[in-house]
Formats: sequence, structure tokens, C-alpha cells
Amino acid sequence: MNRTVNEHPYKVSVESAESSRGIPERGWVDMDVRWLVTKDSVGAAKTVFGVTLFPPGARHEAHRHPNAEEVEYLVSGSGIAYVGDDAVELGPGEAVFVPQNEYHGFENNSDSEVVMAWYYAGAASLEDAGFVTRREDDEAAG
Repeated sequence: MNRTVNEHPYKVSVESAESSRGIPERGWVDMDVRWLVTKDSVGAAKTVFGVTLFPPGARHEAHRHPNAEEVEYLVSGSGIAYVGDDAVELGPGEAVFVPQNEYHGFENNSDSEVVMAWYYAGAASLEDAGFVTRREDDEAAG
């Protein structure tokens, strides 16, 4: 028989997740990142799921994940998602898919906070997904 439990090793919440500024020196500007599902938090093997809070003016500069696809979904607020060379307007209830190794980023160009849920497919951590900024690629190319 199934039982109802309040706590479970696979249950996570935004409120209990550690707030992280991410990597400001690599283009994570004023972001509040909550890593909910990872190999470290719940033992995931191929999944990362998180929520990021973007106050007005916050942004995640162009980067790519060589080893993972990504989905970004706006829970609330609005902003611009960058995928490849395109600027995609996103609002509540809308998602954008980012193919593996495609440059992408996001900026909150509105006057209210954006709450974004996001998901990596094929990796269980940022390290596994890989993280390379466009600026790093440009510098390496000379």
C-alpha cells in the first residue's frame, strides 16, 4: 500500500534549496540560482532541474553546454531568451528549447522579477553539461 510522506529523499523545494549567485565572473549577472535536482541533491544520473530568480536588469550572458540540451520555462515575468542568433520574447507559461552546444542566454528587460524553471537533459550537473561562454570561445579563437 502507498503511504503519504511529508519528507522524501527525492523531494526538493525552491525554499529549501541553497541560493547561489552562480558564476558572476563568467556572465551570471545578479541571478539567484536554485539547483533542485542534480546528482548531488538527489542522485540524478542524467537530469538537472532548477529555478532561477532574475530581478529587473539581471541576465545570463551567452554560453553553451557541449553535453546537454536545455529547456527554459518562465513561471512568471517576461524577458528575452537568446538562442543562437535569435532573440526570443518569453512570458509566463512559455518555454524555449536550446539544442545541445547552442549558444543561449537570458535577460530580464522588464520592471518585475522573472521566475524561470529550467532543465538540462543528458547531464546531472553543470560540470557534466559543460559550460563555455561565448566570450571564452572568442578569446580562444584570437
